[in-house]
Amino acid sequence: MDFSTDIFTLYPPNEKSFSLVGVSLPTNTDIYFRAKQKELLDQYAGARIYLRQTDNENWNYWFNPDPNPQNNQAFQYIFKGYFYEAALMYYNIIVDLSWTICYTSAEFACTQNGMRVDFSGLKSIEEAATLLRKAENNVTTPTAENNPFAYLKMMCPEFSNAIDMIVAFWNRFADSDIRRNYNYCKHKGKPAYKEICKLQGGRLMGLYVQPVSKALRKEMVSDIGSGSPTIHSSAETNDRIQIASDIRDVQLQISLKDAIEALQLFDDNSLFPYIKDLLEELERVIKPSPLV
Repeated sequence: MDFSTDIFTLYPPNEKSFSLVGVSLPTNTDIYFRAKQKELLDQYAGARIYLRQTDNENWNYWFNPDPNPQNNQAFQYIFKGYFYEAALMYYNIIVDLSWTICYTSAEFACTQNGMRVDFSGLKSIEEAATLLRKAENNVTTPTAENNPFAYLKMMCPEFSNAIDMIVAFWNRFADSDIRRNYNYCKHKGKPAYKEICKLQGGRLMGLYVQPVSKALRKEMVSDIGSGSPTIHSSAETNDRIQIASDIRDVQLQISLKDAIEALQLFDDNSLFPYIKDLLEELERVIKPSPLV
């Protein structure tokens, strides 16, 4: 599987050259930004690792070959499903971390032991780490009622563009199949992939009932009330209704092939440009010290 974008271009350069004259020491904001940038991009790398595995051709590494070709095909789909779900989780984590990197970079103070503590300046290692944990706990969905972004836009207007990027992306993404599939796996269950269901063959049994039309039910009630019931033919009723008798009848079924393709397109065409623009905007505002 090939991607048209390179996430390693989003990391800060490994080698830097700069004059020490006039260089400022890194602030908490600089360190928080670089820490969250690395964490976000490392998770991005993980997302692509798992998504690439869905295109794997060396399946003998994952399971012993079965003499039955249909069983082999089923095993491939099963493992592809696991890799897809792992990638799906990582991609959604990246979206959530984009809120965190902006918030922890823009926040200037938090409450610690009932008192407001300034984020700026130089802090000890222990204090800086404690403050970051506090700030991380304040991050919520961008459109949530108690989200702090509106407050930060007012107090830190230089971060307004970055916050607007986050909210605009979330408004497009929140109701997407990718987010819905992620929430389903996280909170509700495991999708039944159509490719696997097809290989499993037919159901053990089929149960059907013959429904009674509303008009016929009314007539039958009238007959019972008059004491002279009438026998009705099946032609007077509607088509049969099949009763759920197989777990696949009630499972959420999605196409694994379509879901994988959608995730790859989302990565290249939507997520990557969003993360790239957001990091560049935050870099422009923060201007982190080259020492970090």
